[in-house]
Amino acid sequence: MPTLVRQLQDKKTVIFHCALSQQRGPGAALKYIRERERMFPPREKKAETEKTVEEGGGEDKGAEQGVEQKVYVLDRGFVGWQEVYAEDERLTEGYRKELWEDGYWG
Repeated sequence: MPTLVRQLQDKKTVIFHCALSQQRGPGAALKYIRERERMFPPREKKAETEKTVEEGGGEDKGAEQGVEQKVYVLDRGFVGWQEVYAEDERLTEGYRKELWEDGYWG
C-alpha cells in the first residue's frame, strides 16, 4: 500500500472498484485512505509536525503529500460500469462481452 500511495500522491482523484464494489473495492479504498493519512498527515496535523520539526530539526514528511485528493468507490462496481459503458471503446479497453454474459465475473 505505501508504494501505491506514493505512485498516486499527485493524482487529484483515485477510484477503487471490484466487481460489485460492495466489499473489496470499499475495503481497498479504506486501507488506501488510512495509509495515505499515516504517510502524509492531513494539513491540520501538518502544523503540529512543522512545530516539532522546528524544535527538533527533523524533516517534515507531510510536505511530500502533493495535491489534495478525493478517493471514491465506483458505484455498482465494474458490473454496473459494463452495463452502461462496456461497448464504448473510448471508456473500456479490451471488453469481451462473452466473459460478462450470464453473470460470469469471477
